[in-house]
Amino acid sequence: MRRRLLIVGLLVTTIAAAAYAVYVSLDLRPQRIQQRVIAALIDRFDSQITVGSASVSVFPSLTASGTNLTFRYQARTDVPPLITIPSFSASAPVSGLLGQRLHIANVRLEGLQIYVPPDRLNSDDTRIDRPRLRGKIPDIVIDEIDSREARVEVASKKPGRLPRIFEIHDLVMNDFARDQPAKFQAGVTNPIPRGRVETNGTFGPWQSGEPRRTPVAGQYTFKDANLNDIKGIDGILSSVGTYRGTLERIEVEGQTETPNFSIDISGQPVPLTTKFKAVVDGTNGDTWLERVDATLGQSSIIASGAVVRTEEVKGRRVSLDVALREARLEDLLRLAVKATKPVITGRVDATTTFLLPEGKEDVIDRLRLNGRFNIAQARFSNVDLQKRLTALSLKARGKEEGDPENEGASIVSKMQGKFELRNAVLEFSDLTFSVPGAMVQIAGTYTLHDEQLNFAGDLMVDATLADMTSGFKSLLARLAQPFFRRKGGGSQLPIKITGPRSKPEFGLDVGRVFKR
Repeated sequence: MRRRLLIVGLLVTTIAAAAYAVYVSLDLRPQRIQQRVIAALIDRFDSQITVGSASVSVFPSLTASGTNLTFRYQARTDVPPLITIPSFSASAPVSGLLGQRLHIANVRLEGLQIYVPPDRLNSDDTRIDRPRLRGKIPDIVIDEIDSREARVEVASKKPGRLPRIFEIHDLVMNDFARDQPAKFQAGVTNPIPRGRVETNGTFGPWQSGEPRRTPVAGQYTFKDANLNDIKGIDGILSSVGTYRGTLERIEVEGQTETPNFSIDISGQPVPLTTKFKAVVDGTNGDTWLERVDATLGQSSIIASGAVVRTEEVKGRRVSLDVALREARLEDLLRLAVKATKPVITGRVDATTTFLLPEGKEDVIDRLRLNGRFNIAQARFSNVDLQKRLTALSLKARGKEEGDPENEGASIVSKMQGKFELRNAVLEFSDLTFSVPGAMVQIAGTYTLHDEQLNFAGDLMVDATLADMTSGFKSLLARLAQPFFRRKGGGSQLPIKITGPRSKPEFGLDVGRVFKR
């Protein structure tokens, strides 16, 4: 019995000694594993790494947890840490700890914060304390990284510019390795209009020398964003698209749909859809719109330009070049005029610059437009006004309204001119309005808030005043004709249009008559 016990004891001791020898030779001691992981992370992220507290257990599988894990890029203290993790945990099979490739099954991060610095610091790596290891620094592969809440801040390369900040939720990243991009899915908070963007794609490989050049690609979905977050407009926006590039330069293609877009000044919704191609500077959010194809109601709009932050303030400056071809005038008027029925209909061609500076005021008070337009085949919806235009056209040509030849005539008007919008006041210059036999040359303003008209100009007709009247009025008209004679024949009458849009006053500008 004693001999048997001795043999068993020797066997157990031998197995234990062999297991311990394997344990030591394979570097499975918790302290050594921690050193190998930290060395791999230092090499991967080119950063000085510190840990507030850590606990590592090896058998039956690796489990680790800790607090206050900090990565300082190139040991820099002049900028915030590259990565800050208040709390973390990880697990891995023992087999994943062998060899020169550390294989971690799962990492869970709490309170992850990432700060991408503006540029690389020209210094040698001797400032970074590196653990002493036998053999080469191992590589590290992580099957899954899980972070419920994270914050990514990308510093701008331009002095004085605010950084670009991303609030990321429910981040899951798979196959995080040095030599391949990692797959990810996450939700990102869009600040204005506020909403959650769902996205998935690939990230990496991480560029330790230039973090801002790390590749990223994917697709996104943005649903039910309330445009009322932008003061002065309203509507529910949805958008889908794809993106690719690096953290500092991302190319985006997408489309948006807002079935009830409106401007508060009129409160009348119009369906708006867009397709766009853009380049986004991921360091500050500045966006260059290569092309935007928009459809407002049934009108097509083409635009290009930039959305940039010019100063260290919230908000961005929108600057565009806009062109309309064969657009419906009634679609545009529904956004700017309170009347439920369009005052005038017709096809409009226009080009304009579009400038929306930063600010907290309503969009309509900040918006600046400067351009030209041309309206063909314009018709007024007010039947009485349309009849008066028809009568004006007939009289301007010296014809009678009751003439059977002109019975049922429908007058189509033409309009063109320059316009400028500033501080919610629309100013027109070189504005001409014509019907057969007559043309109005006029200039003035229309205030969008109180809808007041203030225009002055000239009405020019082909006929003389006598041709436009009959009886005793015709005699008086002949006497007055010298005051209204038009070069090349016909008559020229100074006119003015004033008052509210709903009930404007048209009349002869007597003061200018006597000045002439």
